[in-house]
Amino acid sequence: MKKTILAAVMGLSLSTAAWAAETEISAQEQQRSSVEQRLVKAFGPRLQVKEVTPVAASQMLEVVLVDGSIIHMTPDTGYFIYRDELYQLAETGPVNVTQSRLNPRRAEQLAKVADAQTVLFPAEGEQKGLINVFTDIDCGYCQKLHLEIPRLNELGISVRYLAYPRAGVKNPQTGMLTDSYRKINYVWCQDDREEAMTVMKNTQREMGMLAQRMRGGDAKPQQQFDAAREQMQTMLAASADCGAPVASQYELGQSLGVTGTPAIIVEDGRLFPGYMPADELAKRVLN
Repeated sequence: MKKTILAAVMGLSLSTAAWAAETEISAQEQQRSSVEQRLVKAFGPRLQVKEVTPVAASQMLEVVLVDGSIIHMTPDTGYFIYRDELYQLAETGPVNVTQSRLNPRRAEQLAKVADAQTVLFPAEGEQKGLINVFTDIDCGYCQKLHLEIPRLNELGISVRYLAYPRAGVKNPQTGMLTDSYRKINYVWCQDDREEAMTVMKNTQREMGMLAQRMRGGDAKPQQQFDAAREQMQTMLAASADCGAPVASQYELGQSLGVTGTPAIIVEDGRLFPGYMPADELAKRVLN
């Protein structure tokens, strides 16, 4: 009799444990599915969630995506943190709260930068909008965006370039000025900065395209490449110190959240990182 009761109790305990485990798994799957639905609604069906785990005494959710990247969400799935920036999953789509809070500061700081300290390509006719572009000479997408300047000006958008040498001002190992700095400093030190910017970027772009062809086994561009490189060296040799605000603008960009180029900031302080075709960019600027 006692053995029968003991067996029944043990069986009940095992059943209860199994039921609790199944319930926990079901709750975890439900939470994973809920998080995934919220993210898919914001970013599209290609985003999939592998695992969701409560962390920080259940005050946050650690969300592991199928590509291995990790984000942290609030338990109500209304906010998430990605790459140290806070986003809100609003009905209209994801809103970068961190960047939004920076917008007024960016607008205020850039308004203090005089046109004379920039490389300005003014709009044709009435100015409908203005963009500040932190730029670098070596950056391929900066070169591509520069080709869109005439179209942007035609659409009524003025473009103000600010210097952002991606390699920094000085090489930390040698203490020497970087080529990135010297190239953009050359532009700022010319009487006609607009022409110098165009020549410098086009020359760098041409060198990149010719080098790519030569890496593919085509030896024909060698002479053109050598000529473009000689032109670049001539310009670099003329990159003397003229008191240009390159270093201060580089520091300004860093303080405003610029991490790469091109970084486009409109008058209200919104930051658009990366290249966009002129017509698409104009819609963002003017809306």
